[in-house]
Amino acid sequence: MFTIKRVTVKDHLRDSTIWDCITPRPDDIVITSYSKSGTTLTQQIVNLLVNGHDNFEYLYDLSPWVERTGAPLDEKIELIEKLQNRRFLKGHLPFDALPYYPEWRYICLVRDGRDVAVSLLNHLHAIIPEIYFTSPLKLYNLSSNFAEFWEEWLETGKPYWDFFEFINSWWQVRDIPNVLLVHYADLIHDKPNQVEKIANFLEIEVDADRLETILHKSSLEYMRENSEKFEPRMFQKHRFIYKGTNGRWQNLLTQQQLKHYDEMIAKKLGAACANWVKHGGALPIACD
Repeated sequence: MFTIKRVTVKDHLRDSTIWDCITPRPDDIVITSYSKSGTTLTQQIVNLLVNGHDNFEYLYDLSPWVERTGAPLDEKIELIEKLQNRRFLKGHLPFDALPYYPEWRYICLVRDGRDVAVSLLNHLHAIIPEIYFTSPLKLYNLSSNFAEFWEEWLETGKPYWDFFEFINSWWQVRDIPNVLLVHYADLIHDKPNQVEKIANFLEIEVDADRLETILHKSSLEYMRENSEKFEPRMFQKHRFIYKGTNGRWQNLLTQQQLKHYDEMIAKKLGAACANWVKHGGALPIACD
């Protein structure tokens, strides 16, 4: 049986021990990412696979961010326990901070750090000011200059958490049968095949008509048109589901900064992982 030493994560946004308050069900699904890596998109895809429709008012009541601090714990647990099967729960934790059950399915979204940082800066500026300044994020001096934001984020992960530690934790378990790593670049450029891969992983059959519905209702256009279903209420309208594109960093970072990133990601993650994080594609198989 696979075993792993659990770690506890507690910071201004996360408390991993909240996961231990949930009664596990054998068909639970965990959808996780560093952040700004296609989590909401994947929640909608999984919802359409599991339920076949999106007749919900608010995605985050159907698929809550479990370890998120701030909300009353008893209310959150009650909401989660009342969810109908098959539950698909959101997280932003490294693998070893989550409870592990062989029956669960874990989907981890990965995106190039340069794209994550561009999206994250927009994300932070999109928080409604009165909410931002009453949250723990107010302690962080947020720069509007991407190059300045980039330098500190790359080294520390602030105001969130270390990017490289998160990716490495999931990379190490990529060959466990109930873990699936999905690259954001593949998800947006090769969505039909990625949807089928996720469906196979979840052991859900998808015919052509259902696939067409999933592709339509998980499109950027559809999700923006129905933003009230998908955008957290702490964000300005159409700023959470924003561009959805990669490569916007190309005119924002200097050659020296790009070189530093290349060196750092190779050092922190190793050549194979670094290459996959930057480009996506077929996932290398782990060697003993």
